[in-house]
Amino acid sequence: MKLKDMKNKICALLDISVDEETFVNYSAAVIDSAAKKVAVYTKSIKKSADIEFLPDNGKVSAVLPEDFAAFCYVRSGKIYYGREVFEIISEKIRSDIIGAGVFEIVYTAFPPEINSQTQEETEIFINDYICDAVCYGAAMELCSNFYPSDVQRYMRLATEYDERLANLLTSASDGARIANSFFAGARGAFV
Repeated sequence: MKLKDMKNKICALLDISVDEETFVNYSAAVIDSAAKKVAVYTKSIKKSADIEFLPDNGKVSAVLPEDFAAFCYVRSGKIYYGREVFEIISEKIRSDIIGAGVFEIVYTAFPPEINSQTQEETEIFINDYICDAVCYGAAMELCSNFYPSDVQRYMRLATEYDERLANLLTSASDGARIANSFFAGARGAFV
């Protein structure tokens, strides 16, 4: 779904014009915020990248990718390492269990930033269900600007937003592949 289509849908949900000054001034920031929330809550954007762990005060550390939102796992060959092997501090990931070297990190990413410079023809998400949730989240956030005393409208938008998030949430089955995951078949050893 393109940015202009998302804006049109948000305006339709709010019964306002796309040209309203308040909407024009705040829409990009609100859509960006809603997109980030939906992406993190639903873990809808998963990526992988190679990162290099280097010695760092008795541990090893690596710089995280710029769009890093949440940790999934780190892989080296056929061995997967889960969350409890690492600590994330600022833009670095550290461990005292693994050695130095290049590892693949699989992570949940933030979507590209949406700001006032973003072109109207820009594709925001490929999945229309995710775009729908983002539209309801943005409409919910903007509702108080246009209808400050209309609690019923806000609650309707909030309920629709929550339902869309619930339908998009992934199961917690990622742990089955990770050796030291709480839910792994043989915790502490590669399965």
